[in-house]
Amino acid sequence: MSDTVSRRNFMKAAGATAGVAIATGYSPFSYAQNEKVRVGCIGTGGQGSYHVRDGLLGCPDVDIVAVCDVYRPHQENGFKLAWLSNAGILLEAGDTGLTAAQQERLDRAVQPARYFDYREMLAKEQLDAVVIATPLHTHYQMIMDALSSGCHVFSEKTMCYEIDQARDVVKKSHETGKFVQVGHQRRYNPLYNRAVNLAWNEGVLGRVNHIDCQWHRNNDWRRPLPDRRLSPQEAKFIRDLEKHLNWRLYNESSRGLMTELATHQLDIASWFLDAMPKRVYGYGGLDYWRDGREVDDHVNVIYEYEITPESRGYYAINARNDQQDKLRINEPYKVCVVYSSITANAKKGCSELIQGDEGSFELTEDGGYFFREPTSKVKWASSSSAQAASQQNATVITSGGTLQLSNKAQQQGDPIVVDNTKSIDQLQFQAFAYYIRNGGAPKSNVMVGLRSTILGLAGYIAMAERREVEIDPAWYTFDFPTPDPSVVS
Repeated sequence: MSDTVSRRNFMKAAGATAGVAIATGYSPFSYAQNEKVRVGCIGTGGQGSYHVRDGLLGCPDVDIVAVCDVYRPHQENGFKLAWLSNAGILLEAGDTGLTAAQQERLDRAVQPARYFDYREMLAKEQLDAVVIATPLHTHYQMIMDALSSGCHVFSEKTMCYEIDQARDVVKKSHETGKFVQVGHQRRYNPLYNRAVNLAWNEGVLGRVNHIDCQWHRNNDWRRPLPDRRLSPQEAKFIRDLEKHLNWRLYNESSRGLMTELATHQLDIASWFLDAMPKRVYGYGGLDYWRDGREVDDHVNVIYEYEITPESRGYYAINARNDQQDKLRINEPYKVCVVYSSITANAKKGCSELIQGDEGSFELTEDGGYFFREPTSKVKWASSSSAQAASQQNATVITSGGTLQLSNKAQQQGDPIVVDNTKSIDQLQFQAFAYYIRNGGAPKSNVMVGLRSTILGLAGYIAMAERREVEIDPAWYTFDFPTPDPSVVS
């Protein structure tokens, strides 16, 4: 297919979802002339096309000069969205065409080249960076090749399929001087950054002593198989279309729930604690969706951290009764992070509960709340919440007559307020473009990628081998400087 398309042919390629008409006639400019970052997108399926449509569209200083996908429908959709992104055009559902002004912008925009083989794209295109949104088992070689070609890299999480691969990426990034940013988008969410700042710098949680997080769904996680045959060109790269589209369900291409969901939230836990765990225990199984998949459909893991004064998540406390050892209470202490993911009940949804002796944060990508403990002295929390909290410390008699103190579960929380009008995907790609142009390391840097890879895979091993896994500090230490994995804004 020609790299230039007629208005009529593009209309056919775009399909009913876009319903737009596009004219040809683009003249590419060099990076020096238009001062734009030249990006190639590898993988334009569901997640990759989302990044093009939302994140990169929000970066006016970026041109997507090439798209690559081994599956033609994804490639064509990525091409369409990338061209629109270069013109700064977002089509809403139901749009049937472009306005005259939009058409004029599109006529002037860079038309992306299309590739099936990412190596050909790296060889032919003059790229500043690549965005990789492909199956997990392909990340490593693509990242290494992109770094070798002189590109900065945005890679979807989880960064790598193996811990040793992730260590190689850290080394390669150091050798080439090109950064790797990993798609842990919560690192760019103003809510999460404010919450970490409140915990570290204002101590609103007191000492964090437990973290619960979960991602619960009620669906089969499968993508339907289309009624079409692969072309000879597609068949060079795709052996089995069902396994290609549903790669998350098979061991050869995925680590299942631990790498596709858990690493997002385990990354948040390690960020708050500014530490890596000592060990992990876990249990998982395939007990509901017995439909030919190979990965577990439920996982439950416990990570044990030891927090020392060197950690930004460390918090010294005062004795709360006469029996506490005033010398020992501020020695290094343990924190447990408990994670679960299930696929047959969605009641608890997706959230992180960061629990301290002064209060708790309940965080989601849609919002967050602070819940007081009766001892809390947080000034910005509402007086009604404070009064409710003070009334919830009640003496109860349990069966057997044992007298205990109990705090009723608090139902009213104070919202954590942040000022933001952009999507989190836009924020992470604006940061991506900024560091390409200005140097430095992004917040969700290669060490964030390595650590979350370790967290996910250590939990996976614990469940697969039914044993406690000790996390070796040598996995995440190097004999050269590495980026700070716990930056906040």
